[in-house]
Amino acid sequence: MLDLSEVRRFAELFVRMGLVKNEDGDYVPACTECIGYLDGLLSDGRDGIVGFIVFMCLVRGLLNDTSIDTNMDINYAEMTLKHVLDRHEGAAEAINTLYEEIAEKIGAEGPNRARKVCEAVLNGDLII
Repeated sequence: MLDLSEVRRFAELFVRMGLVKNEDGDYVPACTECIGYLDGLLSDGRDGIVGFIVFMCLVRGLLNDTSIDTNMDINYAEMTLKHVLDRHEGAAEAINTLYEEIAEKIGAEGPNRARKVCEAVLNGDLII
């Protein structure tokens, strides 16, 4: 069973810790534990895919929250999440399929679609 409070904790950690420069001078997420957690989610079937979707939605919302101090921005966050997805064959397609299924079930459209999908999952408004 997916622990949504744990997903939220890792999303907040990911956003708050932001980025650091590695030895090569590239910016990488400071929270390597978060990356390991995401890899675990993507290896955990349908529940893990739902967790990854919630993580992505939470990160986007947190990065738009001006009260949170971070050196992460949406471009680096999305690049990092894409990098994690690329390491898991078929994960991106599974995420897109499930995301569309959830959006259709709750009738989520328009610019607030991601927020509506995330809220529906977090609030338990649908059976996945």
